[in-house]
Amino acid sequence: KEGKSQTKETLSEDQIPESLFFAHQVTTNACATQAILSVVLNQGDKIELGSTLSEFKEFTKSFPPSLKGVAISSSEPIKKAHNAFGRTDAFLNDGKYISRHAASEDVFHFVAYIPQDGTVYELDGLQSGPIVVSKLSEEDKEDKTKWLSVAREAIQKRMQGDAIKFNLMAVIKDKRLGLKEKIENDPSNEGLVHQLQMEEEKRKQWSLENQRRRHNYVPLCVSILKELARANKLPVLVEEAKERKRQKLERKK
Repeated sequence: KEGKSQTKETLSEDQIPESLFFAHQVTTNACATQAILSVVLNQGDKIELGSTLSEFKEFTKSFPPSLKGVAISSSEPIKKAHNAFGRTDAFLNDGKYISRHAASEDVFHFVAYIPQDGTVYELDGLQSGPIVVSKLSEEDKEDKTKWLSVAREAIQKRMQGDAIKFNLMAVIKDKRLGLKEKIENDPSNEGLVHQLQMEEEKRKQWSLENQRRRHNYVPLCVSILKELARANKLPVLVEEAKERKRQKLERKK
């Protein structure tokens, strides 16, 4: 269909629209946070940003992508939010910089797909600029969900042949907000109250899982190994582990 072809054109710095927030990724292991920022900071008036992100967006709006990336890495509130969910590295955390032209050291890499002014973009901080996935036709611009089919097609092409290494996530409105609005209009609806309680319990579980993920278990593991060695059980367990590893490799052949 005319106006809907997938072009995959990478914009140069001079071609990036003023209204489009795009930043280079300049620190390791920050791609997930950067992908979320790419979505949130490109919503215009569709969402209400808090003071921190509003001030950050205003402060960096005239910056080139490289300086936007440096601003992200230098923002204390953003670093604090990122570290609150990041896994603690028990052995090494040197905060080194990476080149966006070098292969990422992340096991997985996050990119964002967003619509803006009739164009669907792929925003990847390791690329030189935003990638134009498709320009929508005038008819498709009127349909606020049409861009999703364009993004889905682009994502499916990336997934071909290696689908198990992909995960798809969406930035959405907190479900609790919508449920609370409905309960205000219908306080006696037990089904809505139950759904809200389930959402609250879900977040408590997420908080617990995050605490476990960030906890440093190395001292505990070292103590267990010392006690096993003191009881002369460690050599046997090591040999058993080697045998299980050998059997596992044999099954893969």
